[in-house]
Amino acid sequence: MEEDTTKYEWMAQLSPFNTVFQAELLAIQEACLWASKTNQQIKVWSDSESSLHSIASIDTKSPIAQQTQEILLKSTNIKLGWIKAHVGHSGNEAADVLAKKATQDGIPTFIPAPRNHIKSLLQKESIIRWQKEWDNGETGRSVHNVLPKVKTTPTPWQRLEIMFVTGHGPFPTYLKRFNIGSSDSCG
Repeated sequence: MEEDTTKYEWMAQLSPFNTVFQAELLAIQEACLWASKTNQQIKVWSDSESSLHSIASIDTKSPIAQQTQEILLKSTNIKLGWIKAHVGHSGNEAADVLAKKATQDGIPTFIPAPRNHIKSLLQKESIIRWQKEWDNGETGRSVHNVLPKVKTTPTPWQRLEIMFVTGHGPFPTYLKRFNIGSSDSCG
């Protein structure tokens, strides 16, 4: 490959939930796929250190990085390299222009949502369902009056405060209600 010469261009339009990391990995993978079909020595430059580290790691969890590893194992003519971003390297600047253009004109490409996106969606859905159950439940109404919104973080309330506000605790009326005490009067 001649120094600083673009040999291949490609644009993919990803879903809004896909990350920049996934886009960078996909671009490297596509460049490696193209390079694997040539008989030339090809150096693929990327300004994404995290993507290059993911591809180099034996522990990578990214399916795109794993697929890229397989391509590289079969193609000894491809080398990957890191290049500093936004310092005037023409190929890197051209790649940035293509990345921006791809959001409108790229080939619609589906890659699965990242795990953290799926985890976030599941957490939000769980909170919504939990809140509906809490709002429509038949038990815990005295607590619901005090704590109407469900939260995954602990409440600042102390146990004794909750017992006092709800009336559930070592109080004569509560104990009499469950036939634990003989009188509901204080004293």
